[in-house]
Amino acid sequence: MMEMLRRILSVFLAASLALALPADADAKAKRKRATPVNKYAAFVVEADTGQVLFARYADEKRHPASLTKMMTLYLLFEEIDAGRLTLASELSVSAVAAGQAPSKLGLVAGTTIDAETAIKALVVKSANDAAVVIAEAISGSEWKFAQKMTEKAHELGMSRTTFRNASGLPNVRQVTTARDLATLGRRLARDFPQYYHYFDTSSFAWNGRTYRTHNAVAENYPGAEGLKTGYTRMSGFNLATAAKRDGHRLVAVVLGGKSVRSRDAHMRELLDKTFAAIAGNPALVAEIPGQPTPRLKPTLLAKLEAERAVPTIAESDAIRQTLIAAADLMSADEPASDPITGLIASVSADAAPGDVARRANAAPMEALWGEGDADAPGASSWSVQIGAYSSKSMAEDELAEAAKAGGFDTRARGIEPMLLSDGSALYRARFTTLTATDAAAVCETLRAKSISCFVVQDGAAAAAQ
Repeated sequence: MMEMLRRILSVFLAASLALALPADADAKAKRKRATPVNKYAAFVVEADTGQVLFARYADEKRHPASLTKMMTLYLLFEEIDAGRLTLASELSVSAVAAGQAPSKLGLVAGTTIDAETAIKALVVKSANDAAVVIAEAISGSEWKFAQKMTEKAHELGMSRTTFRNASGLPNVRQVTTARDLATLGRRLARDFPQYYHYFDTSSFAWNGRTYRTHNAVAENYPGAEGLKTGYTRMSGFNLATAAKRDGHRLVAVVLGGKSVRSRDAHMRELLDKTFAAIAGNPALVAEIPGQPTPRLKPTLLAKLEAERAVPTIAESDAIRQTLIAAADLMSADEPASDPITGLIASVSADAAPGDVARRANAAPMEALWGEGDADAPGASSWSVQIGAYSSKSMAEDELAEAAKAGGFDTRARGIEPMLLSDGSALYRARFTTLTATDAAAVCETLRAKSISCFVVQDGAAAAAQ
């Protein structure tokens, strides 16, 4: 009898296993499809002007890993700035926080940690338990805090970012882009200058032990201001770095490195070459006041355009090829024929209007024109450009996102291709057929949404080509 029962049970278990296997296989296949195959992406921007200097796969979704903690700290800084918390506030450690996977401080449930130590723990140790402590102190639960993180990300213009936790521990739905993370880096420096220095913390002491940073770029790169490292198997080795030299602050993001060494070397190369290009061409990224692009008299625009005669970073083939080669080493698992994004906002024919706008922003207000000129004959020949991209589809996606963010769904818009000297092409994304007044208003609205843009007079742009 017992032998018969054992046989029945074995048959039942075998049948159950056979039924479960397809579902398990299907679930694994779905998870695999949800995970980005190519992990690499890179982006470099001049923090003060928003001038994009290098981008590759910058708008492709990637997993942020512990770069997530940059947003966790942004929201903590908001709370401190609003007076709801202080640096000395004691934050309670829950069992959920204490039970987080490494890297962690080893916080004990029922104890507390002060907010300033928690900040340093996130920057230096990348402590996941401290990240959850912060999340629960602000929102009551990590799940609610992740919703708040996503809402804030979209408010800052990080339109392709979704957060599911406060630490960056693996979650297939927690995604971002290199461009979005650079936007966050810029906003941390701009919105919280009083707390920004914490990202350059090299060590901190807690509970009788001293923890030291493993961010070698922050420690050793000249002018580095820190920010954050990150790693999971899904993300690869990630790094966000801010560095300042000769009055210019760069924010750079490298995602999907195959090792700490290759990631750090790539970051140094991007920063070195970009700083060198700026030093050789100071007009490339001019300091400008934080005001909207003004409406320019056509005569002033033409005059400023005539003055422009300096090369741009993309015209230095040696710099361009070095950066591309370095990027190829970082993403060797991608198809060799995949087109590069390149230095997307700096080619000569396309940089002219942006250079004009930057110079005009620094001009006296008397040089700007008034309402009476806005509707002059031919005034609908103005456009607002948000960027130039290596593929038409990318340009279309960015333009659609900008239209949605700014409420410009009914505005005329278009993609204008432009051939480069090496035979490749860039695609310029623009809102078109605007009056000068409308163009200035459109760009002002976009900038309020943290979307970079500049005003272009179509005739001047055509002449530049």
